[in-house]
This record gives sequence, structure tokens and C-alpha cells, in this order.
Amino acid sequence: MNVHNLMEEFVIKNVNKMYDQLKTTQPPWFTCDCENCRMDAISYVLNRIPPKYVVSGRGVIHNTLTLNDNQLAADLDAISLEAIRTVNSVKRPNHNNMTHKMPVFNGPVFNFPLFTGSIFDGTTFEPLVNASIALKQNGSLVEMIDQTWNNPCLTYKATKGTYSFWVKPIPSKKTGETKHFTFTVELDSKGYEHSTYNFEVPVTSEEGESIQLNSTYSLKIQDLFLFSNDIKNPME
Repeated sequence: MNVHNLMEEFVIKNVNKMYDQLKTTQPPWFTCDCENCRMDAISYVLNRIPPKYVVSGRGVIHNTLTLNDNQLAADLDAISLEAIRTVNSVKRPNHNNMTHKMPVFNGPVFNFPLFTGSIFDGTTFEPLVNASIALKQNGSLVEMIDQTWNNPCLTYKATKGTYSFWVKPIPSKKTGETKHFTFTVELDSKGYEHSTYNFEVPVTSEEGESIQLNSTYSLKIQDLFLFSNDIKNPME
């Protein structure tokens, strides 16, 4: 039995199409379309949309209508453009001749789980689109393990209000050291009240950083809600 994520070929086709269009228009920020940059952009998009897994021809047919949805296509175009702009802003020396690599640490480090969460309208309970989510620690933005992961990041309709962060490892004094880290999620969206949420995660240090994303090592942040700033409290 073969399990296949239909979104992979859909995203690959979409990102490559957008790269080809940008090669024609050549906006000032567009500086490279090499294979490594394209793969970075494809990974960026796939990490931010729900997968569509199938194991049969019937599954392919069942998902055809979803893949042909105009709104999904528009949302994927927006995420793809954001991915390409982000990748183009990352200046990696000799990146045409190298595969994507993460920072290497010597010695024990705290490897953080993948943080994921969802944000909703507090009145309608619908996923919130175009919301900005920032992950902070001690008032400063937390550095991601890879510069193609945005912090802050945005939510899209295609991702159903879901966001994710992959925090860069932090050096530890010794292997097996357990430490509690406190993070703050700051939420902003036009027409909504600003909101924050604090959470704590215990992490035990390991020998060497995790250089492969492991979705099974993840932390689901509780669902968060934003309320329109024009809602009046009847008790006031």
C-alpha cells in the first residue's frame, strides 16, 4: 500500500509556475530561482498547509473538487509568493552549490518540539484569516531554526487558521539537563483586540541538534480566540 500526499505535486507545480512567472516580470526583490531556492519555497508552503493523503484512485477522485477550488488556489498563490519572497531574502553564501543546511552546534543542546496552534474568531468560531502570530521569549522574537520559517507568521484560509514555529536549538551545559522554557504568543489581526498567551514547555537536552523535522515531536498549543474590537460589553 502506498500513501501519497496529493498536495505535494499540487504545490510543486504551483511554486514552479510562480517562479517562471516571476522570471518574466523580474521584480526588484527577485534575485534567484535555482533548484535549492525552489525546493526551500516548496517546503515552506507544504509546512503551512494541511496534507491530503490518499491510498487509492477513489481517494484521488474524492479530492479532485477540493484541489480545483478557486479559493484554495488563491490562498496557495499567496503562500507561494510569501515563500518565494522569504527564500529570496535569505542570503546564503554559495547557495547555488549547496543543499539546505541548518546551524551545527558542538555539544549538548535543547531541541524544541514543533509548536503548532490554531486561531479563531471568538464570536463565530471560524478560523481567523490574515492574523499575525508572533512567538516571543522575554519580550523578544524567538529565532527559528531555519530562516524560511517566519516569525511573526500569518494565517490563511487554506491553512484554516493554523500556524507553526520551529525554534532554533539552544546550547546546554550537559546532556540530560531538563529546563522549563516560557514562551509568549502574541496575536494581532485588523479589527480585533490584541491578545497574548503564555505557555511553558519542559525540554531535556540532547547530544547534538535535531536537523530533521519530526512532526511526532510536536506541541499543540491550545486553540486561541480573538474578539472584534467593536464588541461592547452589555454590563458596562
